[in-house]
Amino acid sequence: MPFNFRKTLIVMELIFQDVLKTNFVIPLYPTTFREAIIPVPTPLGVTDLPPNIYFDLDNRFNVEQEQRIRGAISETMLVWATHMNEKWNGGTNTGISQMAACINIYATQNLSPAWYNSESPIQNGLTATNIAMDQFTQLIRDNGFRRSPRAKIFAAPLNNNTIVFALTAFTQNFVPLSFIVDPTLIDIATLNFITGSMMHSWLHCAGFFDPNTTSYFNTECSMCVMRGFRPKNPDMPDNLYYQFFE
Repeated sequence: MPFNFRKTLIVMELIFQDVLKTNFVIPLYPTTFREAIIPVPTPLGVTDLPPNIYFDLDNRFNVEQEQRIRGAISETMLVWATHMNEKWNGGTNTGISQMAACINIYATQNLSPAWYNSESPIQNGLTATNIAMDQFTQLIRDNGFRRSPRAKIFAAPLNNNTIVFALTAFTQNFVPLSFIVDPTLIDIATLNFITGSMMHSWLHCAGFFDPNTTSYFNTECSMCVMRGFRPKNPDMPDNLYYQFFE
């Protein structure tokens, strides 16, 4: 695999941003940005949400690519909001969302995010989904209320067929929602695959590791999103999906 110089420079910048929790990082991969403002849905039972989340979008993206990125971010938040609405279940907060039901069937490994330090291990995909979506709420609040460093979306080629790439966070608070998006693949991939790759990256920001292997939480969650929460189809093996993750 050839060395990806541009991606490496951006990853170094993202590591500095995440570790130092600051906007003032030496630009190792100089580019200019424009702000993208994306409305936040309001699921039942979730309070103290910002009206919008904010991204500094690499000016290398054209208008059509920006719309596809915006669409994938909005779809990812819609998945989060739908889960929270279905879990709310008339105020009992005990409902099982379509997403959680799908993930619970398939996810059995790497159920705990990096920052999870409870003495009680996470036992199943259902519990892991609820924890992950609660962490999405934290990511959205920190971004929308400008508590976390400014989220940057860089344009750069990625490895294999990866559409969106993000670092795995080791903390719960003030995590920058920063990504790298491959502009070539964003042009040709379908929205469900872009959204699945975006979900995969958000789960990294929420603290979830993988490898991209069957039964791992991040991979199974993202594949459930790509399939619209339908059961697996033997004609569509898992490796056709997780080639889009990194």
